[in-house]
Amino acid sequence: MGSTTSKPEKKVFTPQAPVDFSASFLSQLENSSESDYSRAQYTEKYIQDRVAQEVKKLEAEAIKHFQQTTQGAILPEDGTPVVSVPSSNEKIQHLKQLIQKNIALTTVEVTEDIKASRKSVIECLKHNEGKSLNCWDEVTKFNQLVKDL
Repeated sequence: MGSTTSKPEKKVFTPQAPVDFSASFLSQLENSSESDYSRAQYTEKYIQDRVAQEVKKLEAEAIKHFQQTTQGAILPEDGTPVVSVPSSNEKIQHLKQLIQKNIALTTVEVTEDIKASRKSVIECLKHNEGKSLNCWDEVTKFNQLVKDL
């Protein structure tokens, strides 16, 4: 615990090759008002400015691309509008017809036999509450009529 010093040691490295700086360069470094901190701040500001420029450039490109895409969707290259009231109305009418056809396909006409069989299943289940297996014959008859449909 006391065997090493807690104060930092200064280490001096001597280069193997001679290093000579001119006197004017050394005096310029000594008289410089810039510190490591101020150089780091200048560097940080430069990086932030460059990032801001790139972001603005990318933003402008994205806006330009978006405008080109939307204009291309609305107005094709020949300049005639794709979207118009009459063409929209035609598309709406076509879609309405398709929906009505689909509704007609999904509706099933239930015969009187099926209605009667359904009613008998419901009545049997009401009379045999908790004993649904007593209505097995009515349920199989109803299932058979539905399958035949």
